[in-house]
Amino acid sequence: MTSTAGRPAAPDPAPTDDGRAGSGLRAGDADGTIIVHTLPSVPNFRDLAGTEGYVTPHGPMRRGVVFRSSTVDPSPEDLATLGALGIVAVHDLRGRGEIDRRPDTVPAGAIWRHLAVPGLPPDRVRGLRTPSDVRDAMVEHYRGFVSAPHKRAGIGAALAAISAEDGPQVFHCAEGKDRTGWIAMLLQRLAGVSDADIVRDYLLTNERMQATGATLDVARAFFGDRADDFFRPAMIADAAYLEAGTAQLEKDYGDLEGYLRKGLGLSDDQLDRLRSLLVG
Repeated sequence: MTSTAGRPAAPDPAPTDDGRAGSGLRAGDADGTIIVHTLPSVPNFRDLAGTEGYVTPHGPMRRGVVFRSSTVDPSPEDLATLGALGIVAVHDLRGRGEIDRRPDTVPAGAIWRHLAVPGLPPDRVRGLRTPSDVRDAMVEHYRGFVSAPHKRAGIGAALAAISAEDGPQVFHCAEGKDRTGWIAMLLQRLAGVSDADIVRDYLLTNERMQATGATLDVARAFFGDRADDFFRPAMIADAAYLEAGTAQLEKDYGDLEGYLRKGLGLSDDQLDRLRSLLVG
């Protein structure tokens, strides 16, 4: 884990005619919160609360507090945008090999934490022969977020770390799709976001990453040089994957609270802290 002491003051970006500054940053919301809609060089970076604050029974989710992302390797302009957000922590869910291939670049003053959530094991990947095999492996991967102790350990550590921070923070994996998508779902459900909004938010990855070409490069680096069609089930956010994981959660733990407490080992204080971060 690396860190730098202190946090720079947020610069005052110059808005354009439509009220937004460069890199999709809007100078301020009604309550003074700086809002970011897009980062061109980090295509799957977005607010966990959505663009307007997802509706919950307790009020809208708080924006500008928790962000989800693909690998955090921004352009200089987008790095300045992250600095303007006042990011205090970046939680990296990737494995060491993924990090070595494409390390993060974090804003000055932010702490970088390595909180690995394992992906598909190499021996499983070597045995895949067809797109159908890949899809089955992805379903297993999501079920493993619940049933595999080593995956639960990483997810629990990530949620505990998020609960411990006071300022804006980012969590991410390589594409911001599977490991990130699962943790995003957990936080949104904890906040009380509707299932429909959670699924729409999860599927937004397909729009964000499709235009970059990076997803295929990552898949080929992970699975080896195969025909493009082979990779498709691993390149997309598929609601069936999320449904497989949540069905496993309900089977093994009954409900979200049971999974968070018994499966991930989170305390009442940590859960209360997460709720207060997510819904004001």
